[in-house]
Amino acid sequence: MTKIAVVMRTYERPVLLARAIASVQLQTFTDWELVVVNNGGQQAGVDAVVRTAMNATPSGSIRVIHLADRVGMEEASNRGLADSDSEFFVIHDDDDSWDARFLEVAIAALHGSPTAVAAVTGVTRIYETFRGGKVWPVSHEDFPLSQGRLTYRGMIGGNTFPPIAALFRRSVLNTVGNFDSSLPVLGDWEFNLRAVAAGDFVFIPERLAHYHTRTAESDTASGNSITIGEDLHRNIKLQLQDRWLKEPAVNGVNKGALSIAAAAEALTGELQINTPIVHVDIEHIANRTAEIIKLQRLSRRIARSVRHPGHGIRAIGRAVRRTIGK
Repeated sequence: MTKIAVVMRTYERPVLLARAIASVQLQTFTDWELVVVNNGGQQAGVDAVVRTAMNATPSGSIRVIHLADRVGMEEASNRGLADSDSEFFVIHDDDDSWDARFLEVAIAALHGSPTAVAAVTGVTRIYETFRGGKVWPVSHEDFPLSQGRLTYRGMIGGNTFPPIAALFRRSVLNTVGNFDSSLPVLGDWEFNLRAVAAGDFVFIPERLAHYHTRTAESDTASGNSITIGEDLHRNIKLQLQDRWLKEPAVNGVNKGALSIAAAAEALTGELQINTPIVHVDIEHIANRTAEIIKLQRLSRRIARSVRHPGHGIRAIGRAVRRTIGK
């Protein structure tokens, strides 16, 4: 049985996917299996990225699950978990990345805390621009996280950390169940609240998780659900709080009322500080993959023209001139 299953949901973002896969392959802890869940996107593009990644860095095991129809994010996570077998698991979004020591440090923390159900590292939020198949960092900030924000009381007011920061014991699924596939967003928040009620979350201050968000200047297709769907997040949060208000109180405390009060309290403590970021080497992997994909498309055009000389000659000429001119 593999020690860690890494479940990565993706949909039509090959450049970001290449970077995400690279951050898994570069881990110092190597007993992992990566399960890429292609959530209704084109199969050829995902297969090409995975094939390129395996040729460049043949470490670990990578499998792809192609879903014929697009499902919600949480259902995609559940499909990946159901198709894997491991002692631990993590949800790695296709636009985020890790420091090379993330898995090594997180699993050591869980081994040192046998009763804990999850280990969460510090997070750096990276603001980046994605345009025309290229991605580059613009600024970064320290994501506000502490041990206190990883308690039930600390989480109830809102989502306190992105999935990329957490490694879970798979046994917690037997206790609290899977992700709620009825939720289009915030399924990780709802799951985390159930999980932390079952056991402690260990906090590792070292910032080993990189949470990437695109700037307003980026192509729309590259956007984060949290930034391009703020209204949806707000509405689902209200729906969850309404659901919890209808639940019976536990020890005299209603979950919905506690969530509303904690959310109001958190509004007074928000602070964001943007600072410049130096070049991130892993961006080169993503951008190089974009170049490979373009060359593969050009090669396919040439092959078609060889089979059908009467077609496509002018199109190939234009493609070659564009490629050389860049």
